[in-house]
Amino acid sequence: MGGLDSKVVVVTGGSSGIGRATAIALAAEGASVAIGGRKAEALEEVAAEIKAHGSGCVFRVMDVRDEAQVVALVDAAVDEFGRLDIMVNNAGVSYQGPIADGNVEQWREMLETNVLALLVGCREAIRVMKSNDPQGGHIVNISSNAARQTGATGQVYSATKHAVNAISDGLRQEVHDLGIRVTVVMPGATLTNFGRTLPQEVLNSAARALGMDPEDEGIRQGEYLPQEGVDRVLRERPGTFLAADDLARAVAYAVLQPASVHVDEILVRPSVGISLGG
Repeated sequence: MGGLDSKVVVVTGGSSGIGRATAIALAAEGASVAIGGRKAEALEEVAAEIKAHGSGCVFRVMDVRDEAQVVALVDAAVDEFGRLDIMVNNAGVSYQGPIADGNVEQWREMLETNVLALLVGCREAIRVMKSNDPQGGHIVNISSNAARQTGATGQVYSATKHAVNAISDGLRQEVHDLGIRVTVVMPGATLTNFGRTLPQEVLNSAARALGMDPEDEGIRQGEYLPQEGVDRVLRERPGTFLAADDLARAVAYAVLQPASVHVDEILVRPSVGISLGG
């Protein structure tokens, strides 16, 4: 018996990285899971792994910036499994660069993905969770260590994650009487495909610092990182980056607590770390 038997979870950004690991980890605890993401093939693979745990799964190919698609993902979970207990707002995007050279379209994508889509996810979770019997639910918002600091080239991304924390603090008070808990999970540097939007020179610098040749490894801006290289770095350089599974365990810790325990925030950092400077 898992700690989440009979529970239903929605995870956005569930096709890779932290979202994928979280969906699988919560399924292993017995939850049925609805996942949304951009890549159909990747979602099919995640769904197959979830079903291998004996848990139910539905998925939707989606863009969280489209309000209707977020609503549809939540409705798909309720239609398939009858309720919603845990909402994990994980989808996010980061573009680095100084404000002086800023790209408005990149700013807009970060704001729409990291803030507006998360707000819609929270709203829809509350809409459904209010009817739960027994009453209650859990909203988990994936923020970032960047919410606690402002980098020289990542101010706008940091600002979106400051917003996630502020929204979560206010929401926690708003839904307290509904029995809905709100947790913010703030990852430090995590080796996932989230970093594919970093400037090429930053990716090259990080690869060389890890003893990798970016050309040989096929590390290119905008493309998924080679999984073999990711696994090797995590194995050979422990503590340099977090793995997606590290964050999945943090989410699981929060949602597995009894109703009498409220985990407001979890900040997770790699024990060693690496400089991503030029």
